[in-house]
Amino acid sequence: MKTEAIQNQKSTLDFEKEIAALKTRVATQDMELTRVSTAIAEKTSALRNLLDQIYALEIDAGVKRLMTDSCLSLIETETIEKRLNIELTETDSIFLSRLQKKHPNLNQRELRISLLVKLNYDTIEIARSVGISTRGMESIRYRMHKKLGLGKHQSIKTYLSELSMSY
Repeated sequence: MKTEAIQNQKSTLDFEKEIAALKTRVATQDMELTRVSTAIAEKTSALRNLLDQIYALEIDAGVKRLMTDSCLSLIETETIEKRLNIELTETDSIFLSRLQKKHPNLNQRELRISLLVKLNYDTIEIARSVGISTRGMESIRYRMHKKLGLGKHQSIKTYLSELSMSY
């Protein structure tokens, strides 16, 4: 009886520690989400100001169109980025949770990239979203390939899609 009570008490303490660790992790991720959302809002605001300034310029219409199209494209990218950071679907959250349990060695950026890969974003879009070069993104994908334990000819996208469907 005493042994069982001690084991129950130990299990309870282990669960309490795990709950505390998870609460800390949630708080940290919430702070990161707030930081990223604020940065995105600031970038979008700066892009809108730049767009207004471009509209006011007395320059060739073709050049002006190229500049405004570039700005509008960047604003759209920022809007998508904000949506991705704030509005994860329940399915996306479950996928990320499963991926993290199966591969605890993946860091937050790699988890985020994994979600974007699963959602069919291409390397250039993901690189822009994460704020790195396309070459940097290719390096990250190479390291992720190893961390996920995939064979030489296995696709990260296929693996992640299968992982999301397997549960």
